[in-house]
Parts: sequence; C-alpha cells; structure tokens
Amino acid sequence: MLALVGDSEGCTLWRVWQPFSELSRRGYAAWWRYKDDAELGAPEWPYLAATRLEAVILPRLSWHDQIDAHHFAESVRGAGLRIIYDLDDDLLSPQIEARLQATTQRERSSGQLEQDRRDRIAAIRLCDGVTCSSDYLADLVRQYVDVPVEVIPNALDIAWFKRVLRGASRVVPPLTIGWAGGSRSLDDFTPVVDAWANVARRRPDVRFVIQGFVSPELAAAVPSERLTVLPWMSAAEYPSGLKNIDIACCSVAASHFNRCKTPIKLWEFTLAGAVSVVSPTLYGPVASPHEDALIAETATEWTDALLELIDDCELRRRLWRNQRRRVATEYALDKHVLEWPEAWTRLLAN
Repeated sequence: MLALVGDSEGCTLWRVWQPFSELSRRGYAAWWRYKDDAELGAPEWPYLAATRLEAVILPRLSWHDQIDAHHFAESVRGAGLRIIYDLDDDLLSPQIEARLQATTQRERSSGQLEQDRRDRIAAIRLCDGVTCSSDYLADLVRQYVDVPVEVIPNALDIAWFKRVLRGASRVVPPLTIGWAGGSRSLDDFTPVVDAWANVARRRPDVRFVIQGFVSPELAAAVPSERLTVLPWMSAAEYPSGLKNIDIACCSVAASHFNRCKTPIKLWEFTLAGAVSVVSPTLYGPVASPHEDALIAETATEWTDALLELIDDCELRRRLWRNQRRRVATEYALDKHVLEWPEAWTRLLAN
C-alpha cells in the first residue's frame, strides 16, 4: 500500500505516518510519499507500482483539474491497482464552507471553498473504497459514494509520544489550566471563556496556557500576566508543549462537524500528564465522570469542574491515572494497527 500525502499536519500523523511506520516495523509493505515526490514521475515508476503495490491511498487529496484526476485514476488502474480514499473529518457537507472560512482558510472566498468541497467529492467518487475514522463519519461518507466504506479508528503511538516528551522541559510552573489545538470556531470555546474568567477571579494563583491557535475571546478572559501562549508546533514536536498543562480543557460545541471527529485530544493530554475536563459531545463515550475525567457542558459546569480539580490534588491524580490506564489499554496504536490491513483486505476483496 502506498499513501500519497499532501501536508505535514496532525491528520497525516495519525492517519499515515504513525500507522504506516508501525506496520512497516512489523513487516507489512506500507509506504508513503508526498504527492509531488519527483520519484513518482520516474520512467520506472509504473513498473514498480505494478509489481510492488496493491493499492494507492489518497488521504484527503483532490484535484482542481478533473482531467488530471481521471488520468491519475486510469494510470493507477492500468497498473492493476485499486484506489482507496481516507478521511477523518467532515470535508464533504455543504456547511464545511462556512466553518473553514471562519477558521483555517479565512483568505479564501466562499466560491473557492465550495469548489474545494466539490473537488473532494469528485475525488472520493473515483475511488474503489473509503476508510474513515468513525462510524458517524462513515454514515456521512456513504451519502456521497456507493463503494464500500471501512472504519479504522484513530489510535495513538504511545512510544513515539513518550520519546517526544522525554526530551522536553516544562517552561510554565504549575498549577495551570490549558487548551491546545488548531484553529476552531468560537462556539467551541464559549462556555470555557466564561469559566476561565470565573476561575481567574476566584483562584489568583492559577496560571493559564494556550498552545497553537489563540482564540481572542479565550485569551482575553484571563489576566495577560497569568497567560502563557505557546507557539504553533509541528506535528513532530507538539507533544512537548502539552507538558505545561496540568488541567486540560477538551471543549467542542455540539455540532455535526465535531461529532465526525475523534477524541484524540483527550488521549494526548493524558499522555502528557494532564487531567481533563471534557465536553459530552465527542468525549462523552470515552470518559467516565469522576472516574477518569470530569464532563462539563455549560459555563457553570465548566467553572465547577475546574475549581474542583484545582482544589483536590488527589482527585486530579486519581482521574489522570485511570484515564492513563484506559488510553494504554484501549486506544494505543500497537493494539489497533492491524485494523488497517484488515480493512484494506476487505476493500480489495470487494
């Protein structure tokens, strides 16, 4: 199997780099290349593809030129291979245009984003099968294609995560409350903004940390002298910043887009040593209240949960230990990595 990747973001880490590296370590023929790799244009490439591969995987890729897309599909199938699409976010629904324009792609017009969406749908319809990260997302994908769809949940490479943390030093002293991640819409932060303001007033010794995307509303909720903003870090190093957070806020709004995602942020915070307060949407199924996390939805619930964890050190330790055990036993990549070749085998059999 060969995955053609187009970026170096977190999705590529979870859906290609980590699982393919683990499969290669176990002796599977799973490789990846950047889609613009000059090697793919070499004269000997068609022969290598036909003799060494069974399928080409397209993680979130698409073409603006549909003639190029069809030429690619014809060349791959001409070599006797199949094409599998991989998706771990809802990038297909009409409402994705407004979300992208409000978050990661503000510089693009609504017309351009709508064309991107249509290009992705066209690309996925060229494929012989689809893999995605959740049952909820799979149900959405099936509305757009009539080929088999297989679910391969995200899982975390714990050994890699530990290696990154081992070389990292903490720069913000405890006790801290924090958030980390990429660009989000305001509704993901709304109850947490009020909760941070309440906690800042009532617990003057607590510090706050934001890593990556900085929500102006969240940053303004606490005194600037008690807020540390950590820069955006690459996919290869971002775990080192999470080490500065003692109480993590895993907050998402109750939206369709968020239900298509996976709760990997909770697992990352846990491996970095933080206890978490989580939203019921997305995180509810993987968190047990007062057993391995606290769950909050309204601003009052977020405030109460954060104060409870600030004031009870033993509760923080107990919840973190239980969630750490849960991550290691249920969501570790080495326990789930064979789900990738099993899903590919079913797709190829179809």
